[in-house]
Amino acid sequence: MTDETAGDPDHDPYLLAQLREAFGRVVYSQKTHEKQADICFNKHRWQQGVLIALTATRLAGTFLAAVVGLLGDPVLTSLATSTIALLVVSWISLGAQTFKFQEESEAHLVIASRLWDVRESYLSLIADHMSGTVSEAGGRVRRDELQQATRDAYGDAPRTSSKAFARAREGLQHNEEMTFTSREIDPFLQRLSRLDEGEASA
Repeated sequence: MTDETAGDPDHDPYLLAQLREAFGRVVYSQKTHEKQADICFNKHRWQQGVLIALTATRLAGTFLAAVVGLLGDPVLTSLATSTIALLVVSWISLGAQTFKFQEESEAHLVIASRLWDVRESYLSLIADHMSGTVSEAGGRVRRDELQQATRDAYGDAPRTSSKAFARAREGLQHNEEMTFTSREIDPFLQRLSRLDEGEASA
């Protein structure tokens, strides 16, 4: 920002700083919901594995009880088999109704998708602001719209865990899950360039 621009009352020197801070918060929130969705989905897969194992155990128990029944008291064997089956079915039903990990995972993915859109819109606004293609007044209007979109997403969002936030921070700060090097980006641009050249020559 030049001295001439800084003295212009239509240019707020603090707007860019605010946009950057809001962008950073949305980045962390979006990534945290992604990580929470992964955690819930893994729990769902674990839950399904346990249910399969319990079902297999039930079937195996019924078979063993039938074998034992041939050698012992059929009444006691039938009672034991029925009791085991009842306990297993009750545990399965209660677990499926209480811990709806798949639904929770999908809910976090929906919020992550909404926050992704807000995140990219903030990024575009920052780029437009820095290039001077958006006025300060227009930037404030767009900022207010994005703040409202963020509030709406947060209002519908399920709670996240400290574990999900820790994974998000690790991914963003150490695994560069939001950044690309020029070496990674250039091949995509080169392919597009070659495609344009081919179409032009055709």
